[in-house]
Amino acid sequence: MKLLPKKYYYIGMELPGNGRSDPMPPGLMVSLYDLVYSIQVVVKHFRWDTFIFMGHSMGCSVGYIYNISYPGKMSKLIQLDPISIGFVTPVEKFSYWYKISFKAYFDNYDRYNVKKDDRPKYTREEAVSKLIKRRGFTEEAAEETLARTSEPAGHGYVRFTFDDRFEAMTYPPVSPDYIKKLLTNMKIPILTILADESIKKGRYRETQFLLDDKSFPNNNYRVREVVGHHDLHVVYPERIASFVSQFILYGFEGLDRKSKL
Repeated sequence: MKLLPKKYYYIGMELPGNGRSDPMPPGLMVSLYDLVYSIQVVVKHFRWDTFIFMGHSMGCSVGYIYNISYPGKMSKLIQLDPISIGFVTPVEKFSYWYKISFKAYFDNYDRYNVKKDDRPKYTREEAVSKLIKRRGFTEEAAEETLARTSEPAGHGYVRFTFDDRFEAMTYPPVSPDYIKKLLTNMKIPILTILADESIKKGRYRETQFLLDDKSFPNNNYRVREVVGHHDLHVVYPERIASFVSQFILYGFEGLDRKSKL
């Protein structure tokens, strides 16, 4: 946020079960559609007529579906490595989709719905180390993340408050052709920033159209590739801030001018 234009008012939204937001009721599966309505709760609270949306990973999918469901509310959409559009499901992979979307949840039901007091406890150093190892964070980023994703557990220990059901998030099974038609039909300006490591790992093999500006017939899409991994916006914010700033301030004109520098 420190690297973005000061003339705007920014709100960092913590989805249910993330940060300090209350989780969804226990026992229920959490779907992408549940989270889409969470955005509407925020929009209604602030009485926004329009707003700019920026999401990362799964948050990009939430933003996409919100814009389609509530047309006219978003004025611009910014995506940071949106690999969570992994709910794209070719027909031959339907059984695999079912296993990871439903079977995995019920096979691990007790773990996903464990009571707060029964969650594992860690020293602060152990918790920071886990975030660094799992997300590739710097120590500073891990410390800041831990401040909003943990709570004291007594005797100097902490426990994570993150809702584990997000590991088994239920996405709708959508064919590659359908998702392409659905997303490329959008008309608002869209900026997508991709991590080169995610591309190299094949995380966009089912959504190749996201790598090409020309895939969007309304000429409302720009993509930029940046060196880094999936959480590069946390570790290397300076690599993406200039693109985002130019897009927010001047739209595609500013973005195209930045690309020529």
